Amino acid sequence: MKSRIWLSFAALLIASFVLIQCGTPATPPPPAPPVIQTVVVQQTVVNTVKETVAVPQTVAVPQTVVAEKTVVVEPTKAPPSGVVKVLLIGKPDEDSIDQVTGKPVPGVQQLKKMFEEKYPTIDMQIINIPWGSGATGYGPKTETMIQAQEACVYHMPGAFDYGRRGYLQNLDDFIKNDPDFKNVWGDNLAQWRGWGPGNPDNQWGLPYSGGNRVIHYDAKLFEDWGVEPLSLHPTLQEIEEKAAKMTGKNPKTGEQNYGYWYQGKYINWQFQVIAHAFGATWGKVNDDGTWTINWNTPEYLKALEWLVKMNKYAPPGALAADAMPDGFLTDQNVVAIIPEGETGYYLQPFVSTPGLDKRFRTVYNIQGPDGKGGLFIADPITMAASCPNKDAAWVVMKWLAGSVESQKYNFDSGGNLPVIDAKLTMEAIPELGKLTDAQAILDQNAHAEKRYPWASSQPRFSLQTAIEAALAGTLTPQQALEQAQKETDDWLKQQQQASQ
Repeated sequence: MKSRIWLSFAALLIASFVLIQCGTPATPPPPAPPVIQTVVVQQTVVNTVKETVAVPQTVAVPQTVVAEKTVVVEPTKAPPSGVVKVLLIGKPDEDSIDQVTGKPVPGVQQLKKMFEEKYPTIDMQIINIPWGSGATGYGPKTETMIQAQEACVYHMPGAFDYGRRGYLQNLDDFIKNDPDFKNVWGDNLAQWRGWGPGNPDNQWGLPYSGGNRVIHYDAKLFEDWGVEPLSLHPTLQEIEEKAAKMTGKNPKTGEQNYGYWYQGKYINWQFQVIAHAFGATWGKVNDDGTWTINWNTPEYLKALEWLVKMNKYAPPGALAADAMPDGFLTDQNVVAIIPEGETGYYLQPFVSTPGLDKRFRTVYNIQGPDGKGGLFIADPITMAASCPNKDAAWVVMKWLAGSVESQKYNFDSGGNLPVIDAKLTMEAIPELGKLTDAQAILDQNAHAEKRYPWASSQPRFSLQTAIEAALAGTLTPQQALEQAQKETDDWLKQQQQASQ
């Protein structure tokens, strides 16, 4: 009997043990209770006896748990580096002394030195070529270099044409993705937006080399002849009337004077100003990137007839000239009205020689019905689409176009106006604001026509040749425009066929 009792008891124990092992898991321990602190808060309790009492208050203070955190430290990105070849136009090769002002003229290696002091990891290799003209000009040389992929960064007046043909890098992504980018050029930045393959709106360049096209007049000659000075915004009629009065023997000196000047080798720009004043428009950029150009119009004919008429008030040799008249900015000057003044000719002498800007005065270029007139001068710096080192090239471009140091170098080496905003311009060259005609000098570009996309293409040179023929008398104005139109139409047709 006892054996059975013990066996039953043992079986019960075994069954209990099995049930415990197979049952629900053990309940996890409860979370640690909040830490309870009892504090005494002084409260004012208003009652019938208006007394202050201490009220015990129990506050539950939660525990603070500090979790471990993994921090990933990214390695510092190396700055852009390597070789960047840059084509510049018209810079002095070596340090020299200006023969007119006596001031030092820094050679192009000074520009390289300033850049590499700031960006020592980039080797900026400068290829410097002259402006030249015709077959030896900058245009053919630029074409050869970009075809051969010889440089990354180009000083490129003909940016629209090269962008249209697919040779340039659109800068929009560089601007968008660069947190350090600042637009220091204002509205002038948008002047270099244009059509390209697959995209009708590209940023082809940054404004780089500034200038203007103004009208000068010799205040002494005006005084000698008893003629009222030019107005700040002269008209074609005013210029014609006053030029006629001052052509002949000077009534005080007896020397031969001339009322009007033109640069024959660059007459196209002066002609465009005249034509615009008559209401002419050159044409348009079509939706597919091609150009429609109209030279043979009544407005252009009036302009060419006017220019041919003014030829009799210009000195001999004007047709072959590619600069200012002999004696310009000296006592030997004999021309009263001198259009198309470029900063490279007058700006540094004005700054360096007190009083010179009081004799040779400056006014705005002739304006058309829309209040615009004159060639827009702010050549861009661009990036070749074939550039193998684009990050470093972008650094080079921003510094050349936007730094005070680079813009001051352009002024010191060639008299170029800074293209950066007025505040930075005054920081670079404070003397500019003190000039007699600072308003017209600094503000002319704001009144200039929008940049001509064909400025470095064949239509320009076809028209140039035709105007020269009209001035020389070998073609009538009508014949000249017909010739220019035919050559331009043929060229445009060839371009369209080549792109198909």
